[in-house]
Amino acid sequence: MKRTLVAAWVVGICMMGWGVEAMAQQAEAQFRVLLEVYIAPGTAEEFEAASKDRTARMVAGNVDFGRLASVSEDGVYRFMTQLGEEFSSVAEWREQLAGMPSVTVSPVGIIDHVDRSIWQSRPDLSLAPWSTVPLNSPRIDGAEIGFLHEIRFYPKFGRAPEVADILRRITALAVSRDLNGRRLVAELVVGPEAPVFSLVFLARDPEDYYAQRARDRETMGEEFQELVNQVLRLCRNVEQENYTRRPDLDYQPSN
Repeated sequence: MKRTLVAAWVVGICMMGWGVEAMAQQAEAQFRVLLEVYIAPGTAEEFEAASKDRTARMVAGNVDFGRLASVSEDGVYRFMTQLGEEFSSVAEWREQLAGMPSVTVSPVGIIDHVDRSIWQSRPDLSLAPWSTVPLNSPRIDGAEIGFLHEIRFYPKFGRAPEVADILRRITALAVSRDLNGRRLVAELVVGPEAPVFSLVFLARDPEDYYAQRARDRETMGEEFQELVNQVLRLCRNVEQENYTRRPDLDYQPSN
């Protein structure tokens, strides 16, 4: 489960982002489906076998949409599928999954439950080579990513536009200080707790992430801390979670 943050912790967060190379290299907002899979205790090996079976069926079904996999410290598996610029791509994705070959390794009895949500990228708030605020010479490339850190901001009713504006100002501050980390921002569009803003940070490993966070916090100084404090005052909740990348559970289409 994600853990609720206290204000002092959030003040220390630097704004980098999940800039996985497989993502679209353009500034148009795109939809994505996020599956967070909670499994029964002691069934990780069986679940991963079922997940790899699903990947094989996606290959056989020639599914056009890739997925990126990671797992949290609490053993929650996360699969992110990048879709298109139109919401109709969700239906296209579902239609292609329905056309896959039948299940050969059943996850029944392994999966406890799955949380499904649909998000839309926010290039105007992101800091990445493809965003509306281009980033030159990223600190690490996609092949080096081994650790992910996510922050979710839950704005109070009617406060989402103000939160977005402050995130935009934080991006501008990072650019003005020549930071070279990437921050991928998305907004929840279909889910029970919308609106929610997701900020995902990337690093080689936990040590790399926390060292970079400290350096960026020092570089952006008090101005950054004040902007984060403003975001906190506008939110009813803030959560954070760490993930380890699992490229062995990814699916990348051949086309």
